[in-house]
Amino acid sequence: MRRFELPRRTIEAFESTGVQMDFLPRVVGATETSVHVATVEPGGTIGVHRATKSQVFAVIAGEGQVAGADGLRVALSAGLMAIWEVGEMHQSWATTAMSVVIVESDGRFETTEHHREL
Repeated sequence: MRRFELPRRTIEAFESTGVQMDFLPRVVGATETSVHVATVEPGGTIGVHRATKSQVFAVIAGEGQVAGADGLRVALSAGLMAIWEVGEMHQSWATTAMSVVIVESDGRFETTEHHREL
């Protein structure tokens, strides 16, 4: 499992105002990609399972913990994301109500210098 800060930028293109956008990594070489939004209530968990595709788990609101194959829990909160590779065992827990965007792909996630690894 790798953890990153989500880069946030003010969007002013197209005469936009009042917009902050977090940028997920680009998907490269994919034939299939899906995007899900999950809300996990405090104390809830997405149980331990093997990633069937590469997966980004980006926290949009709230706080929780995630673990990779080693089972070691690490904190994840709004503005942070975890990336699990295909086949990697993982689990997540919500400490507070937590909203996440989950992107699954058979491609690979390409992070940039703006995605600071933790």
